Amino acid sequence: MTGKNTHLDSIRIVLVEPQVPGNVGAAARAMKNMGLSDLVLVKPWFGDHPQARYMAHGAEDLLDGAKTVDTLAEALAGSVFTAGTTRRKRRNTPFMNPREAAPIILDGTLSGPVSVLFGREDKGLTNDELKYCQLHITIPSSHGQPSLNLSQAVMVIAYELFSAALPGGKRRLDLAPAESLDSMYDHLERSLTTLGFRQWNEGDNYMKSLRRVFSRTRMEKRDTATIHKLCGEIDKYAARVRAELKKEHGE
Repeated sequence: MTGKNTHLDSIRIVLVEPQVPGNVGAAARAMKNMGLSDLVLVKPWFGDHPQARYMAHGAEDLLDGAKTVDTLAEALAGSVFTAGTTRRKRRNTPFMNPREAAPIILDGTLSGPVSVLFGREDKGLTNDELKYCQLHITIPSSHGQPSLNLSQAVMVIAYELFSAALPGGKRRLDLAPAESLDSMYDHLERSLTTLGFRQWNEGDNYMKSLRRVFSRTRMEKRDTATIHKLCGEIDKYAARVRAELKKEHGE
């Protein structure tokens, strides 16, 4: 064991719409092997399945304690940092392998819960789901068989987290939780809209670009407060200009 100050208990493993009950059980076993215990399932089609219990083999308590939710937003509630696993590389989006990502994830736990997302067995995480992530993780694999089983992917990430577990005493970052980031992005979009900004198209727009920029850093609560304050000044400016225009036109 790595000791009680590793913060592994602050790492949340989130399985999005898992399709094979056995994979959930095997993932729970991998988690327990590596000192992780917080499991969240997003919209699974099954409940307490015997195949999951069989594959858990000693980690049935993680299945009993797993939280089941209907939306990703519910799964991420309270998270101060989110990492997502994916094989699909995107332009201008930072990627790390599990060994590089593990210390960053562990640093995040000094501020609160950190979520690590794993996608569906057949198609992984969608672009909309990955936008919640400040870090994307890709597991290197052979070109001959590049796709890992869901539980195998959980084990790889869990192993790297366990191996990289850090002692306490690092500078504590007051990271902004997922809901604070969403509120910031909503306010930013509303304020920019008042200035005349319009989405360019459905495939790539200015909000997606801004999310990509902000995702490259771990934003603290004070950072989101700064953005809210900036947006508040934009809102006041826009309101003042509208009032002046109405006055000019005698409205």
